[in-house]
Amino acid sequence: MKRKMNFIVLVLLCLGIISCQRDDVTYVDELDVVYTNYSEQIEFSGLQTYSIPDKVIEIKDEDFDEPGQDPEFIDDVYASVILGKIRENMDAYGWTETSKDNNPDVVVLVSVMTTTNLFYYYDWGYWNWWGYPGYGPGWGWWYPGYYPPLISGYRSGSVLIQMTYPDGIGANETIPVIWTAVINGLLEGSTNSINTRLQNTIDQSFIQSSYLRKP
Repeated sequence: MKRKMNFIVLVLLCLGIISCQRDDVTYVDELDVVYTNYSEQIEFSGLQTYSIPDKVIEIKDEDFDEPGQDPEFIDDVYASVILGKIRENMDAYGWTETSKDNNPDVVVLVSVMTTTNLFYYYDWGYWNWWGYPGYGPGWGWWYPGYYPPLISGYRSGSVLIQMTYPDGIGANETIPVIWTAVINGLLEGSTNSINTRLQNTIDQSFIQSSYLRKP
């Protein structure tokens, strides 16, 4: 039986985007916002390896409930920039990429939201296509040590990065998310503009997350 992940993303920062949006905005990149959060219960210095899928999934308003089928993915012209920048920053911070079949310490999952709801969720089938290590039907995400990141009123095209911890899977069938980055409403504008902003904002998400850097 399909169970929807209780991934409720709420929003602290985006309340400011809606209620305090400037009237003098000229360029779309002036509205870019980067939000990050992490679990203080995790000692990141003890984690060394990561795995990351080679595609970025697209989360839509409608449910994904067709087992055995792949979800939709964003265009490679954007996905390659997103994944390349994440790898570049992870490597620069001292992490080593490895196969998902090689027991990585963490798994980094990347998606783009095209839903327009205040809260959103998505079911396990979105990541079943990749074969998340040890992952099974009906499982969901858990945010240890902090309230799930709040995103209210984000724009379509927001990028979500989740760093998950496979070794933390418990009897309650939840996978700990130990670091999250939400980049608000990026996929607007020309291709060159979008890719430049993607690179800048992903860099910013790591600048805001110095705890990920290896000693």
